[in-house]
Order: sequence, then structure tokens, then C-alpha cells
Amino acid sequence: MADILAAMLGDIGFESFEETTQGIMAYSPAPSFDETAMVETIHASLPELQYTYRIEHIADQNWNKTWEDNYFEPIEIDNRCIIHSSHKPASKKVTYDIVINPKQAFGTGTHETTRMLLTYLLEHDITDKEVLDMGCGTGVLAIMASLRGAKHIEAIDIDSWAQENTEENIHLNNRTNIHVQLGDANLLKNQSFDMILANINRNILVRDMQAYVRTLAPKGQLLMSGFYKQDFDIIKQKAESLGLKQLSYTENNDWAMGCFEKEA
Repeated sequence: MADILAAMLGDIGFESFEETTQGIMAYSPAPSFDETAMVETIHASLPELQYTYRIEHIADQNWNKTWEDNYFEPIEIDNRCIIHSSHKPASKKVTYDIVINPKQAFGTGTHETTRMLLTYLLEHDITDKEVLDMGCGTGVLAIMASLRGAKHIEAIDIDSWAQENTEENIHLNNRTNIHVQLGDANLLKNQSFDMILANINRNILVRDMQAYVRTLAPKGQLLMSGFYKQDFDIIKQKAESLGLKQLSYTENNDWAMGCFEKEA
């Protein structure tokens, strides 16, 4: 039941979930939370479900300290990359050493969607490419793209915490070719990207995909993740309706990633 609820709530903007002994904790950005939509979605899909709920606003806090207190351990990707905080150095030498001090509990490499995108960047040549990191979070994907030889990276997020944190992490990793903006797909004007990384929820991907495609260079690649594997067909249908061709599909546990290419 928790999996069903998470899938439904993910469709209306909830971003992360945690199972507890009493049920499920679902987290949504405050500006996009809609209590009526939540109740109507649950009732429409599970009309026989008897449940109670409570709403709690989580105030801004020192997320760096929260991660320290919860032992944000170094994360290793394919024996080639280690992501760690400045408080816990990497235990061994690898090709790509990335320092991330998160202000929010996302985008550090622990989530399956982030790991799939990081793995893709490690396995493919992006030398001299113009890259867009849409929904940049902590900036870890933008930083990896820079380390892998991208010419320039544009990093965009709707969350001011993410914008600030990405800029801080860029400085920690001595990256000079990443530009960060606060906003959404409306910022994409008169630009051209060879690769777009979009790790966002399904509804936003479908809504904004046309804007991504407009800024994608011929033969450019659009990598999308942040959605459940059962939602891939929806993503694929939208992509193909915009003239994109599927290049690859990857899944990790319940999550999926698709890579699409724009025709020349």
C-alpha cells in the first residue's frame, strides 16, 4: 500500500517518501503542496482506504549539520568516483573526487536516479559539450559533467536553497565553467545544448519536455530520470511525439532513466 500511495503522490508533486511503523511520510515543497489534490487523488484511486493524516511544515534548518549528525558517508560510483562531504574525506584515491556539502537532503548521489545519471556521465564522452543540468539540486551532476570535460554547464533549479548550495559546491570543487540560475524551463531561451540532464518528477518532465527539445542541438541527448519505472512509457510517448529517438533505458530498483536523441 505504501508503494501505491508513493506512486500516486509522486504524480502530484511529492518528492520523497519514508515508510514508518505508522504509515508513510511524504515530503512536498511547501509552495507546490495542495491538500485538496492530495485527498482527491487518494480517494479517486483507493476509495475504500481508511486513513488519517497530519500536515507539518518543516522549517529551514542547517542541513549541513543534519547530514553531519546522520553520518553522511562517502558514496562510491563504479570505483571511479567518490562523493563525500568536506567533513569526511574519501578513503581512497579515485579518478573523480567530488565534495558535496548539502543544504537539502537530496542530490548527493545516494538516490537511484542520481546514481544512474552519474554512471552515464562516467561511461560516455562529453568532452567539449554544452550541458544543461535541469533541477540541479546540489550541483553534483553539473560538477561531474565539468570534471568529465564539458565545455560549459548551465545549472537551473526552482529552489533558492539549491541555487545557493550548487554555487557553494562548485566553489568547493574549483569548477569555473558552471553557471547557476534560479528558475524553471522559462529560462531556456536562445540557447543550445548538446546534452540535457533532467532529474525531476514525471509531471514536470512531461510539462517542460518541449522546452528542453527546443534548446537541444541536432543529435543532442536528453537524459531524464526522477520517475518510477512504470511511468517510463508516459515519458517515452511524450519524447517520441516531439521527434526524439530512444537510445537507452536503465532502471534501478523502482526508478528509471531514459536517454533520447534529437534527429539531425
